[in-house]
Amino acid sequence: MIKKATTILIILFISCSPKSDLPDNSQKIENLKTFSKIYGYIKYFHPSDEAFGLDWDKFSIYAANKVLKCETNEAFVNTIYSLFSPIAPSIRFSNSNGDTLVIKNSNNSDVIGEQFWFHQGVGYGMSIQNGPFYSKRIIATPENDSISFRPRYGETTIVSLNENRYLAIPLVVNVNESGTIPKSSKKSIENLRNKLNNYKIDKSSISFRLGNIINTYNVFQHFFPYFDVLNLDWENELESALIRSFKDSSLKDHLITLRKFTSPLKDGHIFITSKSVKEEVYAPPFFWEWLDDKLVISDVWEDDLNLKKGDEIIKINGVDSKEFFEEINSMISAGTLGRLRHKSEEISLLGESGSKFTIETVNQTIEVTRNQEPYSHAKSLNPYTKIEEGIHYLNLSLMDMETFNYLLPQLEKSTGLIFDLRGYPYNNGEIIKHLMKVGDTTKDWMYIPKIVYPDQQKPKSYLTASWKGFFEPALPYLGDKKVAVITNGKAISYAESLMGFVKGYKLATIVGQPTAGTNGNFNTFNLPGEIEISWTGMKVVKHDGSQLYGIGILPDVYVQKTVKGIREGRDEFLEKAIEIVR
Repeated sequence: MIKKATTILIILFISCSPKSDLPDNSQKIENLKTFSKIYGYIKYFHPSDEAFGLDWDKFSIYAANKVLKCETNEAFVNTIYSLFSPIAPSIRFSNSNGDTLVIKNSNNSDVIGEQFWFHQGVGYGMSIQNGPFYSKRIIATPENDSISFRPRYGETTIVSLNENRYLAIPLVVNVNESGTIPKSSKKSIENLRNKLNNYKIDKSSISFRLGNIINTYNVFQHFFPYFDVLNLDWENELESALIRSFKDSSLKDHLITLRKFTSPLKDGHIFITSKSVKEEVYAPPFFWEWLDDKLVISDVWEDDLNLKKGDEIIKINGVDSKEFFEEINSMISAGTLGRLRHKSEEISLLGESGSKFTIETVNQTIEVTRNQEPYSHAKSLNPYTKIEEGIHYLNLSLMDMETFNYLLPQLEKSTGLIFDLRGYPYNNGEIIKHLMKVGDTTKDWMYIPKIVYPDQQKPKSYLTASWKGFFEPALPYLGDKKVAVITNGKAISYAESLMGFVKGYKLATIVGQPTAGTNGNFNTFNLPGEIEISWTGMKVVKHDGSQLYGIGILPDVYVQKTVKGIREGRDEFLEKAIEIVR
């Protein structure tokens, strides 16, 4: 969890002799951690014109390369000065953490206001520009100063560079008609920009990997909306990612490190890819699931494959199944166990078309081939089934509104309805309206933070919202039937918004397992190497105001698959739902 309220970050340097539990490059790691903090403070919270116009992606890599070359504390301080003074001319260095770091009011008579950064979520450096998230530099004047919680002139973030050297970074700068003041010398800023323009990024270099880690760290450090409920030492995760980056040797290795880095955030929206790394998604003709702490074959699509439902898999490519999945799980960010297992069970099977791997059951070793196109087995599922007279089953992951509207006359005459939301709804959220007797009266349950201070350390405001006006009762009313909704960890994001209405208004009996525990609009940023990272940019709670993140919508009736049920080809979730609506 991000530690609360202090504006001074003490980052002491260790001596040149590394500690026994740290690698030989331990001082370089400490330098990089300190640089990382300064990078984030100036990028997102120091509002100078020079910083605003910088290519921060390339700068992170260029600067990491410079920091790596520092052999002494003095060299590191000089490097920090040379890197940041051209883009943040009002930063101050001092030998003491005292009055010498105070930023005093300018005597310039041409000052028209004070400029600071305002972030709603965050938009600066993000690739999604038309959503609810944005960033802008705001000029506060005596006539127009409406953000009461903004920083005031003279407020700084102070970083300890070593035992007796400090750096003060202003959060507010003065502005005149020509821009922010003070200004860097034209020579110094042009010199830095020319160096960046001429700097060629080497995707195989350590500085490339370190720069991307530093960039990623700062996005989440300052803007991830769930640190207040997540018990996580994010700075410790930064250190682990930096250390791992020294060992990586390829872009694929780098992707793995980024995934391991963000996995502890437990954000099911985190998805990290690179167009430069081809990751095939072909699968073998079977599926497996973890049941009763065992990896079990749950479906088979080729008759000549010497496997049957219920077979336990002991090893994969000679590795114990649990150990095999531990590595996969370490690269997946998921809020609930159900979501984690869904993703790991799926990812563990994927690879290049025609590639082979071995699996071991209790009595045989089988070589299997990945020859199935992605999700091809899902095409055989039925969006609608009449279970028996009066009871109807609707798969919301497959059913479109046209089909639903066609079925409405039959559904109106039914006695029991089963909606299956073990997945993502197929543009059919309006179906929920037919279960509502009254209009939506819930309080706001979506929160986008308004951020003006670094590290999320000071109180912040929120832009809040709900779906009032969108979900009004629709005819015919179907809520007078016995209704069950089946769900599990596959239900994420918009699916959980719908499940929130089902739970909040008690529209049905919820059967199954907790949902994914991840909801809210996602945000996206790009990194050098054609890397894209998506993540949850806003906070969402349940309709009663309680925590959804990492918990999910909980079922009223829990159901657990069993090996016996798998062997018999039964859907135990559906069976329980039928029992409830009869």
